[in-house]
Amino acid sequence: MQHRSRVASRRWVPLLVSTVMIALTLALAGCSDLVSGQATSGIPPLAPDANLSIQGSTTTDFDRLAKNALTDIEAFWRLNYPSISGGKSLSSLKGDIYSVDDTAPTPSAERNACIAEVGIRIVEDNAFYCSLDDSIAYDRVGLIPKLAKEYGPYFVAAMFAHEFGHAIQARLGIMHAQSSIAKETQADCAAGAFTAWVMNFKSSHVRVTQAALDEVLVGYIQLRDPEPHSESDSGTHGNGFDRVGAFATGINEGVKACFSDKWADRSFTERGYTSDADYTQGGNQPMAQVLNQAPVNPSGGGGGGLEPDLNQFWRSAAKTIGKPWSDVKIAQADHPPCATHPQTQFAYCPDDNTVYYSTALAQRAYQAGDFSLGTLLAYGWGLAVRSQLFSRSLDDSTALISASCYTGAYAASVNVPSSEAQGGFYLSPSDMDEATTAVLSVVGTNQALGERGTTGLTRITAFNKGYFGGLSAC
Repeated sequence: MQHRSRVASRRWVPLLVSTVMIALTLALAGCSDLVSGQATSGIPPLAPDANLSIQGSTTTDFDRLAKNALTDIEAFWRLNYPSISGGKSLSSLKGDIYSVDDTAPTPSAERNACIAEVGIRIVEDNAFYCSLDDSIAYDRVGLIPKLAKEYGPYFVAAMFAHEFGHAIQARLGIMHAQSSIAKETQADCAAGAFTAWVMNFKSSHVRVTQAALDEVLVGYIQLRDPEPHSESDSGTHGNGFDRVGAFATGINEGVKACFSDKWADRSFTERGYTSDADYTQGGNQPMAQVLNQAPVNPSGGGGGGLEPDLNQFWRSAAKTIGKPWSDVKIAQADHPPCATHPQTQFAYCPDDNTVYYSTALAQRAYQAGDFSLGTLLAYGWGLAVRSQLFSRSLDDSTALISASCYTGAYAASVNVPSSEAQGGFYLSPSDMDEATTAVLSVVGTNQALGERGTTGLTRITAFNKGYFGGLSAC
């Protein structure tokens, strides 16, 4: 689709360091906790708060959170570093960890080499690994504590795990040997690997539930580059799709996948705008255009909604396996006629081969951009594929995971330069972030297909599988 909205965000940006600058675009209630407590259901109890030495630390909850998270992160790497370093043990940070109030810096903060080099502004609302003195610093006031409240404490633990990932790169001697986007997403992957360890109750001080992890993944979208640009540009960190995907890779595949020699060859989807018109629109088409049911008019004058494009894609795919395709249509309905759940506002109904949507849900999906709505609609076609081509279930977790994979494959087919577009749509730079938002935050709700035993992680993993592996992977 030639589209999309540029949702305001900030990102981790490398100066002499890697920093985190994140916008509070989504108001999310954090569900994770980092506290001491008693074990339940065989889960080991959390240890007392860590006594990690941090320069400038206070008795605030945020500094307590930082000590607990960083202590567990170092413990994780002491166990796992030998597996990626040829058996070498992890060396401790040569520099200190600094807790900083950017509004009232102390002499101890100014001993950090990167703060001394660039000035206190470098730590404002940020956390970073400084390669100049092998240290970590963070701003304990302002934005980051707000993130802990908005996304839950574990979001901050993941942030520190990302920064420690840069410390691992420095120890392996690869920090400056790869592109910026590869370096940053590799650190995202490291944060994901640590998260898997936490989820397996191996950590002593931090915990994260699956529900809280889904909140963290949504928050991770906000770490994207604020303006889409080429993946080869200096300072590129990746779009939200790239970064969430890297984080998920770490969770699913572990540190060896993160620090494989193949990481630098990983495919990334970020690219810049190629037209002033697309940039001005933020890459977005009007909602009515997305829902337009008419085929594109080659000579201009209208048409070209997502329905005909999806049918063209699946008609062609069905032909490759020798099966017919009956075109799916869309229709507005507050409650789909085949829905059994009273809150359902989106469903594919096989009896009349129709994807039904409510105006309210369409508007909600469109808030993140046109391809967020487009991705939601594509899920309906994914279920139609299971019904038409394979006569398989439509109402269980397997169906939703399959639809996620099929939707990823479709997204890849339209995420091409305009000169290569085969149908009525091709994606704009911000569209993959919009798709990621839909997979994590719209699909899986009671209004849109229901959770069905899936999680944001399992859905985005399946979406990535289809995107990078194609239909044969589904």
